Amino acid sequence: MPHEVRMPQLGMTQDSGVIVSWAKAAGEAVAKGDVLFEVETDKATMEVEAAADGFLSGLTAKAGEDVPVGEVIAQIVESEGEVVTEDAPPQEATAPEPAAAPEPEAEPEPQPKAAPKPPAMSSARVLASPKARRLASERGIDLAGLRANGVVEPIHVADLSRAQGGGASILTAEAEGTAFDALLAREDGVGARPRLLAAFAAGAWGAVLPDQPVALALRGLDGALEEIGDAAEGAARLTLTDLCDTRLTGFTPAGAGLALSVARGPGGYRLGLAFREAALPLPAGAALLDEIAARIEDPIRQLL
Repeated sequence: MPHEVRMPQLGMTQDSGVIVSWAKAAGEAVAKGDVLFEVETDKATMEVEAAADGFLSGLTAKAGEDVPVGEVIAQIVESEGEVVTEDAPPQEATAPEPAAAPEPEAEPEPQPKAAPKPPAMSSARVLASPKARRLASERGIDLAGLRANGVVEPIHVADLSRAQGGGASILTAEAEGTAFDALLAREDGVGARPRLLAAFAAGAWGAVLPDQPVALALRGLDGALEEIGDAAEGAARLTLTDLCDTRLTGFTPAGAGLALSVARGPGGYRLGLAFREAALPLPAGAALLDEIAARIEDPIRQLL
């Protein structure tokens, strides 16, 4: 009877594990106690051993995949003839049909040129260990940017240091603040300001990059990070730091990523946007910052 190989639970709070590598290939003989694969969790990287003798069969997860605890990822079968090496059964061969005589080619009709689309960010999920994903979130590191800069997936904690060397592009803008200050006066003053700015940033993002979801977070100078709303799968991450009650004029996290800072300026507000052009093209970054500034100057744009 086949023995199921499942993603083990190696910690009390572990929900999943990332397969770092397989030590055995499908069809290879294994003995009880042999290392089958290496898995990384929030706590550590550990080797998982075979619990039975036989042949490794039916691998359903590849290196780099984040697999839920308890999910079957392979089997150990008793005989080599039972080994399954493909996810789908082989297709029966069929005799090829005789090729039809080629028809004369028709002159292609001229097609109208499609209008160029604005640059968009990749929404594919980045493969990363749970611990690396958590630390990247805490440090404001954009995992998609790391991937775009050549870091091989799955991304591990050690790879996050690649983001500490800078390499961020920074745009700044100023916005006249009369209308925004009047809006704050009707709200809760200082307490409402960060959330209004986050709402403006989200609205501007939707106007500039409608096909790319975004997740907003408020970052304090004390290191605290507060998520705003629920993040959609594959969403880009934008952190906002409100500096209006300080003398500071800008803030760029060490991990860069996508970071927006808002400070007081001579005529109202000074905005700074830090980003990596491999993740957010410069035209999109410039358009985004301009749209945020426009909403501060005229909050009615948020309702349009």
